[in-house]
Amino acid sequence: MARGFSYAPGASDEVELAQQEELSRAQVQALAGGRNAVVREVIAGRADLPLGTMVGLAHDKVAEVRVAVAGNPASTSSILDHLSHDRHAAVLHALLDNPAVERSVIESLAFHRKEEVRTHAVRRLDDATTASSARAGDIPPELRDKVRLADVMTLPVAQVSLHGETTYRPTRTAPVRGFRPAQDA
Repeated sequence: MARGFSYAPGASDEVELAQQEELSRAQVQALAGGRNAVVREVIAGRADLPLGTMVGLAHDKVAEVRVAVAGNPASTSSILDHLSHDRHAAVLHALLDNPAVERSVIESLAFHRKEEVRTHAVRRLDDATTASSARAGDIPPELRDKVRLADVMTLPVAQVSLHGETTYRPTRTAPVRGFRPAQDA
């Protein structure tokens, strides 16, 4: 292989392997920990990226890898918030183009020191297509098959009324100093 042509399509078997859809978790983690930045960039854009691997790639020294994580719609809100403090404008632009980024992150970038980032953030705020805070991306990939967002949103909540009786009677299970249970007479 000639020097300088390592990024050409087909120059690396690992790049072709990273682009395959059906990879095991072990293969994804092994490719994400490799030396080839192009492979790490391809892996960072995967929707089935494990949370720990995603965190590691969000701290990568190569900006293109962080750009791929910032543009990944499957990235969690905490990772997107971390990437909003990145120094490279390309990472911030990818973050602002990500439909999964929360409105609070966009608002904070509207006051960024670089004018191009501020302009992009204001343009994004003007769009009415900001994502809501309750989304499937907030659940890590390890738990997505176990918990559905619809199930979490419909969990029963105890009904408590400020003007009437509660539907349940709270009980104290641990003894507290000075507390005497009521005597039924």
